[in-house]
Amino acid sequence: MKLNDLRESKVKKTATRALKENFNYDLKLDRLNFGTTRQMLSQVRGLLKEYRQSSNTFHSSHRSPGYLKLVMMEQALSDHYRDLYVERQVVLENEEVEKSQVILAAQDMVDTVQKMIEQVSKMNAEELPAVVTGVENEIGANEGEQFMSSSSAALTELLANLAKAKGALSQALSIVTGQGGGASADMGAEAPETDMGIESPPEADLGIESPPEADLGAEEPEEEPEEMGGAGRELR
Repeated sequence: MKLNDLRESKVKKTATRALKENFNYDLKLDRLNFGTTRQMLSQVRGLLKEYRQSSNTFHSSHRSPGYLKLVMMEQALSDHYRDLYVERQVVLENEEVEKSQVILAAQDMVDTVQKMIEQVSKMNAEELPAVVTGVENEIGANEGEQFMSSSSAALTELLANLAKAKGALSQALSIVTGQGGGASADMGAEAPETDMGIESPPEADLGIESPPEADLGAEEPEEEPEEMGGAGRELR
């Protein structure tokens, strides 16, 4: 097995197959969620760091089965971690899009009522006087006056109800957008990451011991991996 064989578009497929064929180690990546993958990757990189910092094992690490196994695991976990991270970002972006669509739909309701208010206001200010004039000319002044009184009262009441409805809808919209009170107070809180029922595997489960006389006083491994590059590429 050559480390260069890991240079495929899907590194984790090659690495997991190599682990199975060369070390009889079945790394079930499909059972690892984002948090578990991150913890296990950090653990593997910590062991690799011990190998590299040990003066007794560094020069012979390329021939060490334990080191090669760790390299393959780091490649597979790193690639899997990157895939899960991308999937997670896509999910978050989709949630934001869906949230925006809901807010726009609620805003559209407010805008629709506003248009109704404008239409009724125009009817009361422009159309009603013209109709009243026609009634007075064609039917009679008394009928025109009665029509004016009844119609004006109806339109005024309708405007008041529409304004009240718009205010209620605007208040409901402010709750949805997080600008109101009550239920909106918790909308900015990020949901805790679930564990999906998978525990982080202990170091003993890796089947790899730390190199002899490793410099255990060295700096602790990073809590969260920062670089996505695999260790195998460093060793060519």
